[in-house]
Amino acid sequence: MGRRVRCQVPGRATHCSHRKGPQVARLYRRRRGGNGMAAALLQFRVLSGNPPSLAQVQTPVIAEWARQGRLGNVDIVARTQNWDALLPLQVRAAVQHDGKYVAVPVNVHRLNWLWINTSALERAGASVPSTWQEFFDTAEKLKRAGFVALAHGGEQWQDHLLFQTVALGVGGGEFYVKALLEFDPAALSSLTMEQVLLTFRRLKQYTQPKEPARRWMKASEMLINGSAGMQFMGDWAKPTFTGAKARSGWAFHCTAAPGTAQYFLFATDAFAVFRPDGAEAARAQLDFAGVAMSAPVQTSFNLAKGSIPVRLDMDARSFDHCGVIAVQAYRRAAHNGNLIPNATVSARRDVEQRIPAITSAFWRDGRITPQTAMKRLVQAVRQHP
Repeated sequence: MGRRVRCQVPGRATHCSHRKGPQVARLYRRRRGGNGMAAALLQFRVLSGNPPSLAQVQTPVIAEWARQGRLGNVDIVARTQNWDALLPLQVRAAVQHDGKYVAVPVNVHRLNWLWINTSALERAGASVPSTWQEFFDTAEKLKRAGFVALAHGGEQWQDHLLFQTVALGVGGGEFYVKALLEFDPAALSSLTMEQVLLTFRRLKQYTQPKEPARRWMKASEMLINGSAGMQFMGDWAKPTFTGAKARSGWAFHCTAAPGTAQYFLFATDAFAVFRPDGAEAARAQLDFAGVAMSAPVQTSFNLAKGSIPVRLDMDARSFDHCGVIAVQAYRRAAHNGNLIPNATVSARRDVEQRIPAITSAFWRDGRITPQTAMKRLVQAVRQHP
């Protein structure tokens, strides 16, 4: 890959090549996936006529730029590598526009994970939960043993991710799709949604008192330092846990969130391919796409990031126990129709800000009733931009 292509990843622009793989992996570890002002910078560059060749963005942003005619495609590479066979339908939908591959996916994150401090679990005499009743039984034992049962970071997006996890675990996949992807008012105001909200609120009593708006890493550190027992979080948290394990032998357990073992709630990191400014840039984009989707890069990148390869044909033997579980769950979910997009990155953009604000407010304010929250959710999806 001798040509150079300008590439924007969250918080920084860099030149992309196969030799840059370790650098990009270190950047993700250092920044923990945060994107800062990257979205605003990207919009400024595109509208100013100076787009990067590639930019790592959320999937709704890919669709927006594609509808505006700002994106090129890497179909030549996609056909050569047979992406149609390598990628599940749900991922293809996120990176294609009008049948063309306008973005390059590099991974999938599983969002419906429950991480557990093994030592805390043993000291509390508790067991790994698979149902919500078992979860609350475990939480009670941890609380009585002096632990914060559930570490939670307290930012709005974390509140909403927790809500999504509960919605999937309590309501199931069909309900999740109806309520949080299709915005069906009947689902949003149903008895199932009421049960979701009640379960969501019940979790609150097991979090730390006077919960600050801390970042997710701080909540993860509560497990590592022994003050907390469990955390719901996507697998971007795994490098934090594996690092602690390597340094001190700290042990942790990974399992699907209660009621969600058959589902894979996913988000994918993808690089949007902007219209190239010449033949050399176009060739470089194709080079990047081929390298990013190659088996060696899919393995090395995802080992560093905590996610798993987006390709369905990958050998999982290089991954740890949690990674193997994720790869197997990904394949099963893709085969069984249980691969479900994260609502936050697949929602209509006009709704994307409204629903997390409502679920986070419900989490923080005990005076808001489930009925009021449901009414606000219905109003949010019916409101025009």
